[in-house]
Amino acid sequence: MDSEKITNHTSRLGSEGFTLIEIIVILAVISILVAFLTPSVLKYVADAQVARAQADINTLQAVINDLIKDTGQYPGSKTALNFICGPGTIATPGATGWAANTAACTAGTGLGNSLANNLTANDPNESGTTTAADYPATGNFRWKGPYAQSINTDPWGNAYEVNVSTLVGGSTAPTWIISAGPDGTFQTATTATTLAAGSDDIGVRIK
Repeated sequence: MDSEKITNHTSRLGSEGFTLIEIIVILAVISILVAFLTPSVLKYVADAQVARAQADINTLQAVINDLIKDTGQYPGSKTALNFICGPGTIATPGATGWAANTAACTAGTGLGNSLANNLTANDPNESGTTTAADYPATGNFRWKGPYAQSINTDPWGNAYEVNVSTLVGGSTAPTWIISAGPDGTFQTATTATTLAAGSDDIGVRIK
């Protein structure tokens, strides 16, 4: 009989669950933790995006240098482009001289991606076929790619840009590989020798 009373008592305790006050306390603690951790998490995500953009740009710098070394030609020398760009949205140029639309980065109607047409396929004029405008496929100075398997957008969905017009014609102006950064607007001019002070642009000069 005593055993039966103990069992019934235990069952009643187990069925009571949390009280309303306990639930409110738990929710309050969770809310405090979320409020405390959210800024740290967001900062970590933002820092990771900037780090990825810088890593992408460093990779592009290395493979463009490989292309130049192998072919003896600068990307852009095969087309009339002022810019070559990766995939993604064309960032807002501001008053800095960067491409304002995809037409500025697209030579023809082929693959439709200027960086990819120099680095992942030997089709700099974007014809979609082999033409005299391609890099040489034989000889000591020839295209030995693909130099990259694919070209990314930057972490904010915008295109990486290179102002290749400054690589040809004896120009002494700087050449940048650059992302407009989190705000999607360039503050650094194409003619600048350093990234604009206080800007969130991410870039590296290759000349």
